[in-house]
Amino acid sequence: MTLEEIEALSATLAQTIKEHVAAAVQPLHERIASLEAREPVKGISVTSAVIDRAGNLVLTMSDGTTKDVGPVIGKDGDPGKDGVDGLAFEDMTEELADDGRTIIRRYSRGEQVKEFRHQVAVVLDRGVYKDGHEYEPGDGVTWGGSFWIAQQKTTEKPEGSDCWRLAVKRGRAGKDAPVASPAAKAPIRVGIPAAEA
Repeated sequence: MTLEEIEALSATLAQTIKEHVAAAVQPLHERIASLEAREPVKGISVTSAVIDRAGNLVLTMSDGTTKDVGPVIGKDGDPGKDGVDGLAFEDMTEELADDGRTIIRRYSRGEQVKEFRHQVAVVLDRGVYKDGHEYEPGDGVTWGGSFWIAQQKTTEKPEGSDCWRLAVKRGRAGKDAPVASPAAKAPIRVGIPAAEA
């Protein structure tokens, strides 16, 4: 094909695609136009409903008025069994789990027990890094003179691992202080000046 033939074919295809898309979306344009041309519905609607103490259904309308539509008639259900009393604060104990960051809240009365565990996002100093020990996110260790915080569960060494974040970098070595010879120790006199002795 020559360049002129390709350009002519492209122009024909573009026009055909444009016509097909226009025909496909025309019903949508017509529907949107008909919806936008409609007059808004005027009137009052129900915003809430409640059964009052007398057993009547009371509606609150969108204009703020209320309408009592009469008693609600229905059949009472069969009587149920008495329920168990709920657990209260006096039935609660709290303790800190061995990991140092999980609070265990336990409600118990007799054989009824409910337990909830809440993990707190805190940094816990686990001392000097121990090879092979598993560290949890938030555990802090000393390694190579720096302090590192675990970002995920890991047994890897801190330096050079994406599992750790450097929190405090090791300081530079200090300079040696000059060593001074100790001063001669003379006796200390208390009370009587040296000249009167």
